[in-house]
Amino acid sequence: MKKKRRKLLRVLLNILFWISIPVFGQIKVVTTTTDLKYIADEIGKEKISSQALIRGFDDPHYVLTRPDFLVKLNTADVFCEIGLDLEIGWSPLLLQQSRNSKIQKGRDGYCDASSGVKILGRPTTKVDRSMGDMHIYGNPHYWLDPVNAIQISVTILETLQRVDTENSEFYKKNQEIFKKKMVQLVKEEMRSFQPYFGSKVAVFHSEFAYLANRFKFNADLSLEERPGIPPSNHYLETVIKKMKSSGIKVILISPVNNPKYAEFVSSHIPGSIIVTMPTSVGSMKDINTYQDSIHNMLSNLKSALQKTGSNQ
Repeated sequence: MKKKRRKLLRVLLNILFWISIPVFGQIKVVTTTTDLKYIADEIGKEKISSQALIRGFDDPHYVLTRPDFLVKLNTADVFCEIGLDLEIGWSPLLLQQSRNSKIQKGRDGYCDASSGVKILGRPTTKVDRSMGDMHIYGNPHYWLDPVNAIQISVTILETLQRVDTENSEFYKKNQEIFKKKMVQLVKEEMRSFQPYFGSKVAVFHSEFAYLANRFKFNADLSLEERPGIPPSNHYLETVIKKMKSSGIKVILISPVNNPKYAEFVSSHIPGSIIVTMPTSVGSMKDINTYQDSIHNMLSNLKSALQKTGSNQ
């Protein structure tokens, strides 16, 4: 009996050992976010192994780094981040400490996914710390526009082609397939959302600017007085007045936002609805793809606008 158990244990250990070894020749890709990982997987398929440093429901602005982040980066062939200083509080130091020259800025394995994207919200005046956590290069939440996802895929494609020229055509074909998926996604969602063009909503943070810009709704009213700084009661009272005067009854938040501010405002707006939007792959249950994220956000928004009668 003991011999059978020992034999079974050896078999299980061998299986675990071989499972833990990556497929020979795969390009190791490390991304900061789950959305970048998803797009990289769409292009790299079986030619790459990928890992995202944070989960979909983590706030990419503020991340508590772990020792295993450095282990992943140390052996990576490609490192891809959102850029525009979204990860400035944690990514640069990790890169420095990774002891991996291949993925440093300016090297073939470094990928700034914002490259080539038309950036919204660039400051037009001088920025200082009194203005909160302002992004001096513009709004970094550009992945919420599927058209920008196409440009992200181009940037990831170019990075993979630099580090793995042998499979260049393989990556190119997959990127073209991904592009077609995004074009179809935009067409379908634009058609479905058309009755709600021009609708107004309030948001906690300016992360929905790109989604609003693409699908033609107004998300300019923010519950944040200054980015990254909790709003004062006085400022929230101003928001409430603006919502009432504009007929706004929908407040958008993401899973990383503290809901108490939206709840306070909503409690003063009869019939208002707070919508938690799945802003990243894995940010909420059943959001397994980028397409899931975009479709779910727009579907939830349409439903809220219908219920509140505020789609005009």
